[in-house]
Amino acid sequence: MSSQLKSGPLEASPEGKSCANITTEAGSDTGIIPGSVIDLENSDDNGWRRSLTARQVVMLSIGGGIGTGLWVGTGTALAKGGPGACAIGYILVAIAIYIEFMSIGEMTCYKPLYGGYIRQTMEYVDKAAAFALGMNYWFAWVLIIPAEIIACVSVLQYWPITEKIPIAGYITIFLVFMSLFNIFEVKWYGHVEVVMNMIKVTALMIIMFFMVIMTSGGIPATHGPIEFRYWKDPGAFPNGFKGICKAVLQAAFSCTSAGYIAVCAGEMINPRRTIKKAIQPLFWRMVLFYVVNIWLVTMCVPWNDPDLNNKSGTLASPFIIAVKRAGVPVLADILNGLILITVTACGITAIYIASRALTSMSELGIIHPIFSKKDTRGRPRLALIVSGTLGGGLTYLNCNDTAQVVYSWLSSLVGVSAFLGWALIYISHLRFRAGLRAQGIDHRSLPFYSWMVPWGQYLGLVLCFCFLAAELYFALWPFGGEPSAEGFFSTYISPPLFAIDFLLYKWYFKTKFVRGKDMNFRQAEWFDEFDRKKAEEIAIATATRTTEPRSKLLLRFWKKGWDVLMTESEKK
Repeated sequence: MSSQLKSGPLEASPEGKSCANITTEAGSDTGIIPGSVIDLENSDDNGWRRSLTARQVVMLSIGGGIGTGLWVGTGTALAKGGPGACAIGYILVAIAIYIEFMSIGEMTCYKPLYGGYIRQTMEYVDKAAAFALGMNYWFAWVLIIPAEIIACVSVLQYWPITEKIPIAGYITIFLVFMSLFNIFEVKWYGHVEVVMNMIKVTALMIIMFFMVIMTSGGIPATHGPIEFRYWKDPGAFPNGFKGICKAVLQAAFSCTSAGYIAVCAGEMINPRRTIKKAIQPLFWRMVLFYVVNIWLVTMCVPWNDPDLNNKSGTLASPFIIAVKRAGVPVLADILNGLILITVTACGITAIYIASRALTSMSELGIIHPIFSKKDTRGRPRLALIVSGTLGGGLTYLNCNDTAQVVYSWLSSLVGVSAFLGWALIYISHLRFRAGLRAQGIDHRSLPFYSWMVPWGQYLGLVLCFCFLAAELYFALWPFGGEPSAEGFFSTYISPPLFAIDFLLYKWYFKTKFVRGKDMNFRQAEWFDEFDRKKAEEIAIATATRTTEPRSKLLLRFWKKGWDVLMTESEKK
């Protein structure tokens, strides 16, 4: 059946902006009720509220990955792998993630609908693959919840006075606090993310600037420039190939993927414009935060530092250790407080992403529809309760074990599962391009397209295969011990679970791989029409704008501002 779209009139949205409306006619297979008028900028998409602004999504994309993995986990990679392994691991993972960013950016910008890359896998590859990916993605973010809460407790242990309260008490406090921000509407979550991510980025830039001064010899305690002194003594690769494997696994946990941009696409205002804005700065984020930053860490802290190997929490954070080695304990206290805020923010994000992933699978018909229920404000309450309760329940396991062991297990599970997700995203993008060719759509006509297809995706698949092979080797022959079932499954349980999910779902539901000619690109027509209407508005406004002297334009600007101020005063 064909889908026909009629452009509707330009109407004023609640925010006072004009927006294009599209009316679907009978016979439409776009999933929208025939005859309904779609306001693409302020519509409810299957119950979702488009409330996230471009600024909120951009800040989420820039600072969303700055959390426990970077502040604390980097120390594990440095201690086990050494500076050389850290540099190699983080660079390789940064390349893989940048390719993923470009793939998700192209597919999501073309069809910015709810479901994220779970939906993209279902529509371009296979529904069974979408189930395996979705469960893998959801459970990974559920595991991040206890990882972040455990990290918060570990951060507090930096101050001895905090040991008076039991661990269970701190877990409850942080779990309630993180859940609280997900109770409100998504726009308020967006405001919280802007503030939190500004703090994250500011803290990271401050410590990077400090480490540049430190390694250059600007701190008296270093007795001259450090540069690559620690690469030579005590050495760059203390554990050889095993160290590189550990660094790669930790880097995967530290470098958050672009999946959250796709997951929240159904809640964005003007999603195409927002996604393009969010994708553009990601290259520099990867270079600064995960390449340059890691190189600075390896130059300022040796891998055999006693605190790095014998402490836990932020006491083993290479950033805190660098500041303490520089003889500035006050800055270490301030930085530890900022780390606590950033780790808490990642916990809030984990609950949000986990709930959206579960709801999206339910809405797409991949799992039971009960999890798709939302209230009038677009909050998926059941998915929030299930994700938060499961993640919070796992956190209490820490009461009977050390935070370091639990954190190591959780980070290993999340890290390996990330490689599987990235590989399936590359495959989905290759199939997406095949579908465009099969239906005669030029990829250069897309609002955003990746310049590296298909070779970038092939490179990404090779990297993911190498990552998984390296982690298999590390799981079979771990550090300082003999091969064991416990060691294997604590490191490599994700790939077997992924394969079981895919095979069982495919066998039970008899799903088929999607052919290029059968892929549904019709929903993109809504957004194409919206873009066309916006371009018409801009062209009309430009053509009718009268040229005025600069002095008159300035006078008119101040007059308009004064009128607004007086109007607000009268309302009060």
